[in-house]
Amino acid sequence: MNASPKLRLGFFTLLLIVVCVGISYLTVNLTRTASHFSEDLHAGHHELHQELSLTDSEKKVIEAFESDYQKERILLLEEFNQRIGTLGALLVSHDEWNSDVEHAIHELHVVHGQLQKLSILHYYQMLEVLPPKKQQKLRELAAQALSVPE
Repeated sequence: MNASPKLRLGFFTLLLIVVCVGISYLTVNLTRTASHFSEDLHAGHHELHQELSLTDSEKKVIEAFESDYQKERILLLEEFNQRIGTLGALLVSHDEWNSDVEHAIHELHVVHGQLQKLSILHYYQMLEVLPPKKQQKLRELAAQALSVPE
């Protein structure tokens, strides 16, 4: 049995609305996720310093390399947010998977990897400064943070 043209048009209109709403939802959540990612990293880093109960002398040594870490992190987070925006725009403007979308995902992963590497290098810098008990605490906190799925 053939569906009437009006019924087919109605079905396709409804399908188009569902797809548009889905893409809008995804784009908004990608942007929100990038923003929360940035906030969570900053809050988590501050909590880490508190959790380790850093002495004034430990803080002073860490502050010597902390500003370079923070500057680089801010630049990478800006790039991360830009890449999220690019991917979101592509999801809105493209109706199917294509090389532009694939490239945008790859570029987002590259920046995310750079952020992870920067954090791990900073972890090792901090590890060098801390006494053995605080090194162990930092190791435990790092392992715990890595075990939490995103």
